[in-house]
Amino acid sequence: MKIFLRLVSSFVFLAFFSCSTPYSKLTQVSNVPFSVWQFKPQFEKELYRCVVDGRFLFKKFHLSGILLLKQFQDNSTRVVFQNEMGFTFFDFEWNQLDSFKVNQIIPQLDKPALIKLLEKDMNLFLMKGLNAHSEADFMANNESLYRFSLDKGFAYFIATKDTLKRIENVGKKKVITINIGEKKSPQSLPSSAIFIHHKANFTIKLKAIDEHVYE
Repeated sequence: MKIFLRLVSSFVFLAFFSCSTPYSKLTQVSNVPFSVWQFKPQFEKELYRCVVDGRFLFKKFHLSGILLLKQFQDNSTRVVFQNEMGFTFFDFEWNQLDSFKVNQIIPQLDKPALIKLLEKDMNLFLMKGLNAHSEADFMANNESLYRFSLDKGFAYFIATKDTLKRIENVGKKKVITINIGEKKSPQSLPSSAIFIHHKANFTIKLKAIDEHVYE
């Protein structure tokens, strides 16, 4: 009987901590040495080779092509994903106030939940639509964590000194992790990025390419 009770107690203990928020034990700080806004990307045009891999039930899917990110002088932004032949998978736009709209999307991707997820990906990657008033700063394992409230959960921008390492959307568990590659400067777009969707079970891999290759 005692052995049974120990097993039950151990199970409850593990279940409790497996369901807890990944960042439940953080030390909040008031004066961090660096500002999260130094990482907000400033760019004119960037091209990435983009590969999307995933699984839905028993069916795998794969898309590859070129992801174009362009920022205009009026601070509006376009994100266009095309295959190598110029066929457009989707064309997204954000205006000066970060209001989002879909200019074009193929029927296979024209699903509200998927569009919302892709919008969230780009909002995190480009630091759009963040509520500055909700920012809270923390330290853990020699990393600075800048947290913002989202409609569901939080967005964490995680940096070591002046280097952004990753971005995470977290609820009760991790929803999205974006691993950030090397950057020429804090405000430049990274040379690579990997988007891991923990619940949706798919990944997006980006690798920067020379835009002159396709001119």
